[in-house]
Amino acid sequence: MYSPHPVNNVAIPTKYPKHFNVLFFFIFYFIKEEVYKGMPRSKRKSKRRIRNKKTIPLNLKSLGSDISKYPFVEIEWLDIEGDSGWSDTRALSKLKLPVCVSKGYLTSQKNGITRVFTDYIKTKDKETFETIGNTTIIPTSVIQSIKKLS
Repeated sequence: MYSPHPVNNVAIPTKYPKHFNVLFFFIFYFIKEEVYKGMPRSKRKSKRRIRNKKTIPLNLKSLGSDISKYPFVEIEWLDIEGDSGWSDTRALSKLKLPVCVSKGYLTSQKNGITRVFTDYIKTKDKETFETIGNTTIIPTSVIQSIKKLS
């Protein structure tokens, strides 16, 4: 059995206890007036933290010019594949991106760019370097894995 509520003439079931009337009133009010649409929604917080396998912690200030402080790494990354010849769409859909492997001394990983070098010139006096060669910069977004070798 339903009886009209004194405010807004909303039909509220009477078989429930009286304190439910207040609850039903608010539910109907929120639905009718669309108050709930402007309410902020709670954000879910992830309980599991996914470890980023694309970066290696690196303190640039402590590296200096001592080559033994730079981590020697192996980076696997995806490259672009292109073909200017004729083919069909089935062949195109079967193509996969090539996985490239680069090894070198990691110099930095910031602003979405990973920088490595493989060659350097030793100074005559000490076991340090000033000039590097064979440098590679890789977008961090295409890196599949990075391993510290030494």
